[in-house]
Amino acid sequence: AAVPAVPVEATAQSQAAFAVPEATQQVGTTAAVAAATPSGVVAGEVASPDSRNSAYSTSVSALLAGLTFAAVVKSLCMASNILVQVSPFPQVQRWESRCCTGEADGAPYVCIAFGGWQWCYYGIFAYIWTQRSGFLILVHSNFLGAILGTYYTITFYRNCRHTEAATKLQRYLNGVSAVVLFEVCALASLPLERALFLAGLISSFCGFLGAMSMLVSVPTVIQTKNSRPIPGPFVVANCFSAIVWCLCGWILADPLVMGPNVASVMASVICIYLKFLFPSSADEDEQEI
Repeated sequence: AAVPAVPVEATAQSQAAFAVPEATQQVGTTAAVAAATPSGVVAGEVASPDSRNSAYSTSVSALLAGLTFAAVVKSLCMASNILVQVSPFPQVQRWESRCCTGEADGAPYVCIAFGGWQWCYYGIFAYIWTQRSGFLILVHSNFLGAILGTYYTITFYRNCRHTEAATKLQRYLNGVSAVVLFEVCALASLPLERALFLAGLISSFCGFLGAMSMLVSVPTVIQTKNSRPIPGPFVVANCFSAIVWCLCGWILADPLVMGPNVASVMASVICIYLKFLFPSSADEDEQEI
């Protein structure tokens, strides 16, 4: 078939429409160079130290302007959680080296493990249901605690030589197993919205258990007037973390996050007060660890 001829005038008009004048190209190039050149610096000249400092200050100011109160609080939440989760690690290493946990109680370490996994579950569940990325902070800040808490609990179980402490640990693990089974049944039988609310309640309950676990040794401390059973670094780190998480719960408008951390702050303050009221010597602390 014959190809229809295109008039010469139409071809010339189309070429003129797509052609970019040379003056326009030069103006665009000059504008690009001017945009890439720092303010106060003439093109073709080396930037002076003052101009470099000015550009650096502008970049820092822009970075700080991008930081919000919520972003700072979320960063502090992650940092404080990591501090709490890592604080028992030196003590657990001594358990392994001595093959004995002494008179330590396993409640705080079981709470670190179960609380970490439970808050990760609640954070993922809430993010999928609400599509609010703020809930992912619960996963980011508790995943390490779930792993380390599991390691602490297993190490405690393998090296526990105290009959009463071993019996208590078995009770803690039985309670955790019952709660996990209850959540699985709830997820399978309840609507997702109610299952999410139940998961949040259990997460808050775990927070209360974590706060109460620090008070397990308080009767012994008051009776013996010796604060050696209270793990000082863990209690201080937990107090700071709970304060930050109270702010995070306020930002998220989630009382399930804020409530247990208020209790944790109060429990930590009680333990810190007892550490100052009944101080123990450095030798006793090292022997206990």
